Amino acid sequence: MKKERIAYIDRLRGVNILLVVMGHVITSNVIDSENSSILVFGSTFRMPLFMFLCGYIASKVIKPNIFNNYGRFILKKSRTLLLPFFAWPLLVDPFFFSDTLTFNFLDKIKVLINGGGLWFLWYLFFITLLYSLWLFLSDRYNKRSRIVLDVAFLLLIGLGLLGIWQLGVVGFMRNFILFFVFYFTGVLIAKYDFLRKVFMNHTVFSIALLVFFVLVGHYEYGFSSLINSVIKLSCAFSAIVIFYYLIRKFTWPPFVDKYIRFWGVNSLVLYVTHSYVAGIFPVAFISSQLNQIPLFLITGVLTVVTVVLSMFIYKILKMSNVLHFLLYGNKPTHY
Repeated sequence: MKKERIAYIDRLRGVNILLVVMGHVITSNVIDSENSSILVFGSTFRMPLFMFLCGYIASKVIKPNIFNNYGRFILKKSRTLLLPFFAWPLLVDPFFFSDTLTFNFLDKIKVLINGGGLWFLWYLFFITLLYSLWLFLSDRYNKRSRIVLDVAFLLLIGLGLLGIWQLGVVGFMRNFILFFVFYFTGVLIAKYDFLRKVFMNHTVFSIALLVFFVLVGHYEYGFSSLINSVIKLSCAFSAIVIFYYLIRKFTWPPFVDKYIRFWGVNSLVLYVTHSYVAGIFPVAFISSQLNQIPLFLITGVLTVVTVVLSMFIYKILKMSNVLHFLLYGNKPTHY
């Protein structure tokens, strides 16, 4: 039976993928883009919000019946996440976006497995496996759905991740653990009604809004100091509360809602495709010295153009069963 879509989650995904695309539009087309407040502010929460949403959706759609055929579950996740992760940098980049035929396959693989390329898909695959471990423990030992036990299972898994980090065998473990936290925040919010009520509390929303606006101006783009990391973490959690609250409260005009939800449904398609369109101009041409409002409007228009072109590219590639399978991890369509 087909799962019923959650409208407000599709809207959240749609809004967030627009912000992700806008970030890359700014880095590709704005001179000295690191000075743009829009880019800096957005970098504190865009991908954490996506991971939160992935966890939220997982809690709604991935149930204990996956263990009836766990191998099929792993194969499906490998197809939908790992195939695009490897196919775009290994098949598309060297043959369509390179001016040389020199290509070191092994070096590229090393870069990818250390968190390069479409890193979000790489992280999401392994976090989804950890979710299945947590789901097994929760289903087996927490029949009454007590949050204390669910959090205890998460802490147990988290300790294992910290141990791997300390061993230094995985270079991206620090960031991975942070996204693990965002993912399972989404899982717990989706599972427990009282937590959703907390997120929808106006006072909590007001505090989150205050925290975000007080701290975000102190975030330094590209720096990894402890204080900078704490600011980013605080801004990310605050933004998650803010967007979750606003999207559920806000009434969208039907025409806008249609496209926001459509882009949300296709957010992973846009994620893997848009970077090839965002930098369509050969050199950056927009001044970062512009007032942020006109800068937002200009890059907003370019963002919508990028999204539309990305979906057009997807539509063309979808005509090929092989490319549709390799680049987007979708099952071949039978005509």
